[in-house]
Amino acid sequence: MRIIQETHLKMLIATLGVIDNFKSLWQAIVAFATARDDLAAAIDNIRAQELKQSTSTTGVTQDKRTLRGAMCLRAAMVGGAVAAYADKQNHHELFAAVDFSAPDLMHQSEEECVTHCTAILKAGTDNLAALTPANHLAQADLDDLKAKIDAFNAALERPRQTKAGTKSATDQLPEALAAADRIAERQLDRLMERFRLTNPDFYSAYQVARVIVDAGGGSTTTTPPTPTPAPQAAQSK
Repeated sequence: MRIIQETHLKMLIATLGVIDNFKSLWQAIVAFATARDDLAAAIDNIRAQELKQSTSTTGVTQDKRTLRGAMCLRAAMVGGAVAAYADKQNHHELFAAVDFSAPDLMHQSEEECVTHCTAILKAGTDNLAALTPANHLAQADLDDLKAKIDAFNAALERPRQTKAGTKSATDQLPEALAAADRIAERQLDRLMERFRLTNPDFYSAYQVARVIVDAGGGSTTTTPPTPTPAPQAAQSK
């Protein structure tokens, strides 16, 4: 959320706070109570978009790194079993297809890493019958490698999904703020006029709250219209 949006939200929250402090004055007025609830809901929506916008991909990236490490370790184990068998059989092409250590796989690009781990899984699956009797490899090893490949593939999409959600929230924030403004300007500001004479303390506190204070401590143009002067008693002639 940009600074100007943060100060805007603070104004709306302050406005709602003042309204709630004078609840006894308006709680019986249905239109006012409804407008107050609508403003509260609009503020909740702004906060929800702000939370989505602030979501960080740091944790997602760390999870992806952990999943990749687990995948590479299992792939190296499966590949090692297949490589030993391939060398014994003088199957040089098969040996080359699985000849990767865990560090080798970790230093590749993510796409290359997944490709080679998948190739190792296929090589292990294709040669499992020959490897099982000597206890070089078991189906459980292959199942575990497949699960780790699937988990890492799923993790590859999470940063993109997180960024997409963040962008969506950023795009929706101006609209959410505008919706809250509309409620304040077109309903609450108008309904507050009834309190200008009957309860000036409430009216004054509301007007102060409706001023957006900029980051430097000054005030920007307030969103509500400038109140019209209170009617003055006719002067005797």
